[in-house]
Amino acid sequence: MLVLAAFAWLRCDREDVEDCAGFLRAHRILTRSGDQFGADPRYVRVSMLDRDDAYDIFVKRLSSLH
Repeated sequence: MLVLAAFAWLRCDREDVEDCAGFLRAHRILTRSGDQFGADPRYVRVSMLDRDDAYDIFVKRLSSLH
């Protein structure tokens, strides 16, 4: 049986970032804030159910963050 994770949770560990969703949105990465799910806003939920090319863009943008 193949099990696919529909979502990934990420945490922004930078000291100057309190709103991870806003920080990522500024870098053209759309997520849902953790506070929508009762979690700290330093966490975000990322949908993993998309086409391969969209996932490749996500990884490229995420890896370009400093």
